[in-house]
Amino acid sequence: MCRVLVLNENRLERENTQEILGESLPKTDILLAASPRQALDLLAEGSFCLIVVDVPWFDVDYCNMITAAKEMAPEAPILVTSAGRRSEIVANVWRLGVQDYLLKPYRPEWLTSAAEVMMHWGAKPSGEWEKEHREKYLKQAAEHMQDFCYKKCINTTKDYLDSLYKETDDIDVVRFSTLAFAEGLVWLGNPLGSSAQLKLSNAMERFRLRFDQQGRKHDSFLVLEKMWGIIFDAIDEDRCYQVSDEQRVLNYVDRNVKEGIGLDEAAEYANMSSSYFSKFFKRITGVNFITYMMDGKINAAKEMLSDTDMPVINIAYELSYSETNYFGKAFKKKVGLTPTEYRERHQQHRRTAFTEDANVSS
Repeated sequence: MCRVLVLNENRLERENTQEILGESLPKTDILLAASPRQALDLLAEGSFCLIVVDVPWFDVDYCNMITAAKEMAPEAPILVTSAGRRSEIVANVWRLGVQDYLLKPYRPEWLTSAAEVMMHWGAKPSGEWEKEHREKYLKQAAEHMQDFCYKKCINTTKDYLDSLYKETDDIDVVRFSTLAFAEGLVWLGNPLGSSAQLKLSNAMERFRLRFDQQGRKHDSFLVLEKMWGIIFDAIDEDRCYQVSDEQRVLNYVDRNVKEGIGLDEAAEYANMSSSYFSKFFKRITGVNFITYMMDGKINAAKEMLSDTDMPVINIAYELSYSETNYFGKAFKKKVGLTPTEYRERHQQHRRTAFTEDANVSS
């Protein structure tokens, strides 16, 4: 029988947690602890599938307990619940290597959903490699953020997701790792003020509950892209950040590629005439505005064709093409294949790679 350990100093909350988990997790033995010391004593008596720790504050006793629990039960994921400030919780969760957390008050279904996913994932941990891999990409993203370069932040996010899906097909590892990356973006947004933090936190909480999104690369990317949008909105609104005119314009254009903004609209944002903006843009990018926008749209189309089963007509509309035929012609001129041919070619490559991997494994 699977065993779950619940540590909570409040008797009513402790028993309520036991009742909620007991109803949703059949054939599970839920043991209760009223103190960190009692929790460690129970951990010493046998294995556990999940550890739920309510943390009033991250003092020495609780931090030491979590550290010891990771050593005593390395296969058991840890879920922290707390009514503390998000910034403090996130900082300590990252520092202690805790898998997930819930802010109190939370709905019972949030607890059960998190527990079910973590117990399934607990038998297949992503390991230190994935953590180091994720932190490497977050560090790169932080450096690009300090340079106020939206496009590089987005590309780093795409690269991380690509590498994650390349390294594993375990959906639980993918979900956990993607959520952890999103938490990293919340952490990066800490210096941007309470308004940005609230928006990032809300986006994160919605994402945490959408297990269907976490298992699909493009859907996950859209959530992370939205979070980057919140971050760069805050940067753009706060004139204390010394963003150059060139970078500010590039950020605006890169953030609006899918919306199909025109030269006049971009020039208006830059407070320039259209003719002057056209020369200005080519000077800072090396290509004219129309080519830059076209390249951005085609790259976005290639990603959607590769990572989703979205119909071509829907992809065209997503990229602000009013006519599918025009989109198809533009795509073929740039790529050398129609959108359908490109998708079929990509799927064939993926099937071939899967077969080769299977042969190597056997």
